Amino acid sequence: MIEEGGSEDRNEDPIPPETAELMQSIVLRHNPTDSHHMRSLMTNAGLLSGAYAMAAALVWWITVAKGGAQLGDSDIPSSLLGLEFQTASIVVPILVLLSTVVFVFGSYRGTPWALLFGGGTALLVAYLIIEPIGLLLVGSIDEVTIALAATTRLAVLSLLTYLAVMSGISAILLSWVLGQHHYLPFDVFEVAKEYNEGEDDEQTPFP
Repeated sequence: MIEEGGSEDRNEDPIPPETAELMQSIVLRHNPTDSHHMRSLMTNAGLLSGAYAMAAALVWWITVAKGGAQLGDSDIPSSLLGLEFQTASIVVPILVLLSTVVFVFGSYRGTPWALLFGGGTALLVAYLIIEPIGLLLVGSIDEVTIALAATTRLAVLSLLTYLAVMSGISAILLSWVLGQHHYLPFDVFEVAKEYNEGEDDEQTPFP
């Protein structure tokens, strides 16, 4: 969908073809109809990112920093990786952040090593989340409620962090495309329109 001009136009174009293709991929994923819609998508994504991040911080502060003693954190043994639960509650969101950022940009750019790193980190996060249940099964944790509370808190922190990062990335990418779309060798909104029309053509009509 990227229109290639003559040699003079290509030399004057400040955006490399790889960057233009990345922007085209961003547009196809968000499907903005015009610049106002794109700005609205960017604003909403930024607001959601901040809200999710604040929610994650509040959940950690209330349920771990302040409420950990009541929830039996002192009875949770260290992870097999040597992490205390309070430390794990900080490490897990950080791993989610890294995994999400690397995986998203790896999928946009089609970079295999980034996808491998993101998938491996996500698997490590899943292990840390369910480990309290495993410790319950082997007898290292005596009460079911303590194990369930630990796993639930880690799962909620991971989900909120993931949503915050995804929304933040969307806001950043949309802002980037919005600031550069005048210099692209294609009309970003026409690309989105053609993509949507193509999807409609492929759908089976109702009888």
